[in-house]
Amino acid sequence: MSGRLVIVGALALVAGFATAGHAAVWQRTRADGTIEYTNVAPRGGSWSAVKEAARLRAHRAVASVAPAPRGFSIAPPSTSPQGGIVWSREHEDGTVEFTNVAPVGAKWKVLFRTGPGKAAAVRGSSDLVPPRDGSLGRFSRYDQHIRDQQAFYGVPESLVRAVIKTESDFDPHVVSSAGAQGLMQLMPATAKMMGVSDVWDPRQNIMGGARYLQILAKRFCRTPAAQGDLVCSLEEKVKVVAAYHAGPGAVEKYGGMPPYETTRAYVTSVLRRYEDYRRRAAATSDLLSANR
Repeated sequence: MSGRLVIVGALALVAGFATAGHAAVWQRTRADGTIEYTNVAPRGGSWSAVKEAARLRAHRAVASVAPAPRGFSIAPPSTSPQGGIVWSREHEDGTVEFTNVAPVGAKWKVLFRTGPGKAAAVRGSSDLVPPRDGSLGRFSRYDQHIRDQQAFYGVPESLVRAVIKTESDFDPHVVSSAGAQGLMQLMPATAKMMGVSDVWDPRQNIMGGARYLQILAKRFCRTPAAQGDLVCSLEEKVKVVAAYHAGPGAVEKYGGMPPYETTRAYVTSVLRRYEDYRRRAAATSDLLSANR
């Protein structure tokens, strides 16, 4: 079939982040809206324990710099002309300070960047409409649509499942803070470009997302084709998934993985899940063959 996408190559982790561990993190908000965090038990003041999702992100950021960070602050995004970049600097007492407002002075270093569009949002923690469907049935509810897209666009079922799991946790009603919608979290412009008239319809959303993945594969997969199929190497696969999240322009601008923390985390999650789904599918196929 022309335009078919075949994923090949062993899985490799695209980016690693420090493990959060079990230590607590506290936060408080200043009068000017600046949020302060600390991993040293505070004494007095209006400190409160950070919820799990934010605690993981706070620890990941704190663990990115050394030695022995004690606390940090982030200025309110609404005041920042460059909210997609976070800078850090370390004080002599070991305290690490963070800001998303372009700093003045020495010793500041870029810690991480968030990207444009979908890549600007932290998935799962800032959704306008978060996943609410916790039923086990959601994982098999869209099987026919996922199979149909592979027959039509040639995108492996395991890859589409990995994208859906990462994007929406198989809940078709999710809306991200960046405005992405549905199972495969299509931005409105992307949905329109892919011919999706109803983004809330699971079948249309899946077919539109798969069509977009096929277009990205044709753009970034340059491995010689076999029998008319598009074959993506590991490096090319990373580009396809990164482009789905941050946009193909960002991938081309940086010659590969964009330097966005959100995109690195996204690609790592999708590839891990793709490999897991691929292995499950292979094991199921082997079991069915053995019982025939």
